Amino acid sequence: MKTFIWFAVTALMLMDAVGYSLGAIGPIRRGINPVDPYWQKRLLLNLMLANQGMYLAAAVPLVGAIAEMHQPGTGHPLFWLTLATCVYTLVTVPIFTRRDSMHVLPRAFAAVLIVIGFVVS
Repeated sequence: MKTFIWFAVTALMLMDAVGYSLGAIGPIRRGINPVDPYWQKRLLLNLMLANQGMYLAAAVPLVGAIAEMHQPGTGHPLFWLTLATCVYTLVTVPIFTRRDSMHVLPRAFAAVLIVIGFVVS
């Protein structure tokens, strides 16, 4: 049960990163659309770096899930870090871009699963 929970957290975080890759980068670039080619590249770079961080945030619980399979409890610090990332997103997205609040659902579900995983541990 716990193993399933930890890998489900990983899947949700990965789904969030892929969703950003496929659904956010293009619209943000078109919405801002800087005229200067340098700023076009700079915007793309910043969006890609943000996306890289989202994939890293998905890799952290994967490492935690694998660690938990081999020795229970060893992945907990990684899940605490993932929970902090989820909470940060759940707070900041509605504050800065209220219209995007639904986009935090994968991380909201991941946070709930992390708490459940800690309770059943």
